[in-house]
Amino acid sequence: MTHGAMTAPDGHRIVRKTRGAVTLAIAVLAACKASRRESPAQDPPKPAGSGLADARPADANLDACRTTAARVPSLPAPQRAQALIDGCHPCGDWTPLLAWNTPAADGGPPRTAIEQAMLACKAFCDPSAKQRFLGTLDAARGQATRAPWRYLGEICKAEVSAVPDARFMSAPYFALDRIARAIGDPGLLAPIELPLPALGMNGVGFDLANSPSTAPEAGPAVLTVDAGQISLGSLPTAKLSATGLAVSGDYPGTDVDPRALAAALARPELAGQPIALLAPSGLAATRIVEVIGAAGGHDLRLAVASPGPRGWTLPGTVPISLTAKPGAGGTGGTSIRIPLNATALDAIKTAKATPRADLVRAPVTIAVDRTATVASLASLLGALGYFEVKAAVLTAPAAPPPGKPAGAKPPRANP
Repeated sequence: MTHGAMTAPDGHRIVRKTRGAVTLAIAVLAACKASRRESPAQDPPKPAGSGLADARPADANLDACRTTAARVPSLPAPQRAQALIDGCHPCGDWTPLLAWNTPAADGGPPRTAIEQAMLACKAFCDPSAKQRFLGTLDAARGQATRAPWRYLGEICKAEVSAVPDARFMSAPYFALDRIARAIGDPGLLAPIELPLPALGMNGVGFDLANSPSTAPEAGPAVLTVDAGQISLGSLPTAKLSATGLAVSGDYPGTDVDPRALAAALARPELAGQPIALLAPSGLAATRIVEVIGAAGGHDLRLAVASPGPRGWTLPGTVPISLTAKPGAGGTGGTSIRIPLNATALDAIKTAKATPRADLVRAPVTIAVDRTATVASLASLLGALGYFEVKAAVLTAPAAPPPGKPAGAKPPRANP
C-alpha cells in the first residue's frame, strides 16, 4: 500500500493512507448495491377489496368448505345458511361479525376484533366504506338496527352482493357472500338455494309469531297482510355463485284488492301449492279471517318464525290448512268449536281435553274473538298441529256497528 505524507508545522510527519481509503469506500458502496439487488421488491399497495384470496388466512380450510357445500342442498332449507357458516371459514372465525350487535360490556366482541375480522375478509371496497361502517358501528351496537351493514351494501353494492338493493345486508349475509366467493366452484354452488328473511324495501320485516309446531319451509308464494293491505308475491331466496349471492323473489309483491284475491290465487302457476300467509304477530286475528274468506278456498297456511343464522328470522308455516268454509277439515263427525281469545290458554286447554281421535276426525272450527291476535292463533294452531289436525275453519264475530272502533291497528312493520 502506498502512503502519502506531509509535514506538520511542528515538524512531525503525518501519514495518510489515501489509496486504501478510496479502495475501502468503493467496496462498501458495492456491498450496499449488492444488498439492494438481493432484497425482494416491495409489492405496491393494493386497493381495499381487491380480492378475497389476498385476505385468506394461511390455515383456511377450503376442503372443509367444499365438503360442506356438497351436503348443504340435502338439508332442510332453513338449516342451509347456518351449515355453510359453521362449516366454512375462508377468512377466519365468524364470531366477531355474527355477534357484532352485542356490546362489549355485555359480552360481545371488542370493536378491534370486529374491525380485524372485516379487514381479513376484505370487506371494504374503498376507504369511504370503511369509514362509514366503523363510524356507525358503536352507536348501532345493542340497538335494533343493521345500519353499518346497510351502509356497507349501499357503497360497495355488487362487491358484497348488495344488489339490486341492500335490504338483506347483515353479518350472516356478508359471511355467505364471502363463503360463495371462496368456494368458487359452480358445480358445488349451483344446487344451493337459501331462504332469506322476509324484508321489505326498507330492510324491515314483520315480527312473526312463534308456534310449537312449525314446518321449516314456506312459499314460495306468500300473502303479506297487515291492517290495511294485502300483497301477493314470492318469498326471497338466494343462489350462490363465484361472484357472491344472487337474490330472487319479488317480496312483498303487488297489492291485491280483497275482491280480486280469489282470482289472483286461481292463477295456474299457483295451483296445487299452499300459500304462506305472513302477518305481524300483534295483528287482530279477525283480519286473518277476512283474508281467508276472500281467498276463494285456496290452501292458506299461517307463517311463523323459523330460526336462521344469528340475527335472521326466516318464515316457516304451521302445517294446517286454513279455510272459512264451514264443515271443512276432518273426515267426518260432529264439528268441534274452540273459542280463541288474546291468550289462547283456554283454547289450548279445550284442544287438550278433546280426545285426539275426535280432533282428527271431526271438523275443527276456531271462533276468534276481537281480542285474539295472530300470536294467539299461532299458539293454538301449534297445539292442534301436535294432535295432527290438518285443517281448521276460522270464524269471527260480525263487524261492529259504524262508529264503534274494532281496536287499534298495529303497525305494518317493526321499527
